[in-house]
Amino acid sequence: MKRFLSTTTLLLALTSVVPSSAADNPIDVGSRRELFIDNFMIDSMKNVELKMPEPVRRNIALNFDKPWEGCGCNYFTVFQDGDKFRMYYHGWQIRLKDSTYPQHPLVMTYAESKDGIEWTRPNLGLFEFQGSKDNNIVLPDIKGTECHDFAPFIDLNPKAEPDAKYKAIGTVYGIKPAGLWAFKSPDAIHWTPMKDAAVYTQGAFDTQNIAFWSEHEQKYILYYRVFAEGVRHIERAVSDDFLNWTREGLLDFGDGAPTMTEQFYVNQIKPYYRAPHISIGFPARYVDRGLTASTYELPEPEYRKQRVATTPRYGTAFTDTVLITSRDGKKFQRSNDAFLRPGLRTKNNWSYGDNYIAWHVIETAPTDDDMPRELSLFATESYFTENNSRLRRYTLRIDGFVSAHAKHDLGELITKTFTFAGKRLSLNFGTSAAGVLKIEIQDADGKPIPGFTETDADLLYGDSLDRTASWKGNGDVSSLAGKPIRMRFVMNETDVYSWKFEN
Repeated sequence: MKRFLSTTTLLLALTSVVPSSAADNPIDVGSRRELFIDNFMIDSMKNVELKMPEPVRRNIALNFDKPWEGCGCNYFTVFQDGDKFRMYYHGWQIRLKDSTYPQHPLVMTYAESKDGIEWTRPNLGLFEFQGSKDNNIVLPDIKGTECHDFAPFIDLNPKAEPDAKYKAIGTVYGIKPAGLWAFKSPDAIHWTPMKDAAVYTQGAFDTQNIAFWSEHEQKYILYYRVFAEGVRHIERAVSDDFLNWTREGLLDFGDGAPTMTEQFYVNQIKPYYRAPHISIGFPARYVDRGLTASTYELPEPEYRKQRVATTPRYGTAFTDTVLITSRDGKKFQRSNDAFLRPGLRTKNNWSYGDNYIAWHVIETAPTDDDMPRELSLFATESYFTENNSRLRRYTLRIDGFVSAHAKHDLGELITKTFTFAGKRLSLNFGTSAAGVLKIEIQDADGKPIPGFTETDADLLYGDSLDRTASWKGNGDVSSLAGKPIRMRFVMNETDVYSWKFEN
């Protein structure tokens, strides 16, 4: 089962008391955080489903109205670096038929923020554009040719040299062989190629390609765009030095692989910072509907006609975003439904190039009342609309990609057998006013452990990112550490997002 099943088919019957995980081969979760983002830790469910929420639409982070930006700003990278947030993206004015805006070469640009919410373009003064260096261009052309995409990251490899604290991968066209170039920087602003040629050439690359140091795998990981039998798809390669790469082939989506009618444009895969053993991606899903009766009923029909006149798919293709997750970086589950839909905007919407989510999520302070910290993610809007493209911020609850959700009727979720390390069980969960959550801990044979039975379990309700489970007022579970156990979640009108055993 590679996809998140729909809510109607995810209600799995609780037909067996005997766990599928053998007592002599439990999963060792240690003190890592586990998310209900997939079915990896789930043995059975009854009246419980895995539910994916919609990101909450927030402020416009940036409007792209500078001469070197334009209607095609895209391929965003966002990350926190100490007390600063950094953002990289390409500026591109796409030439449309009868457009009054002049086309210009692709440039890589930079923005920064103190809080991840309000963003500014610093005047870097590095490269000239139309006779002035008063701009935020961080990378112009490479040897007179365009760099198509550019995805920087902080290199956490302990062997990384100081002048390569930051690295990036990016596609360079016009120099043969065309392919991905490796870049380095000591300060995230001044960039130089690590080699005077492409370091990887086995792909199509005409999208945002990303690479990073994996602490989990102890190597550099590269995810990049290919065409597999004409379908836009994702491949993976690995490296020990960021210069010499070994191709590993297509990602495995099982029966959820991209098809001609549903292709993946970017991948946006990265280990989730609170659970780095889980990789999360936000590929843009490309769907060309062709000219239909609905084509010109969509927002801004005149813009759409202009795009169709330039290249038909510019006006007939649309993009939204799906969610993909993996435990090994190679085999992925994907959502059936869109993670981010185009939505009910009345202007400059339903465009090819919209709803591309930046690489990757960041944690930010709330902007509403006394809410806790939250996840911010960023997505493109108003693509292909002359000089009016922009970047929208969205938010999610921390760990809130997917929840184990119980409705009004009482439900149960039983985990697979596992061992842990720690003294308390921390829960990220929320209930309604009438909702309840109780946790029973069982042995590997499915028998309730005295002192941790459903009867002993204290009633949990409310909404918290970090609530300690307890049994008759006792939250100490250290006596069970290292022993094969299972957890039985008994709940109604409740969402459980993640859990973690810790000290």
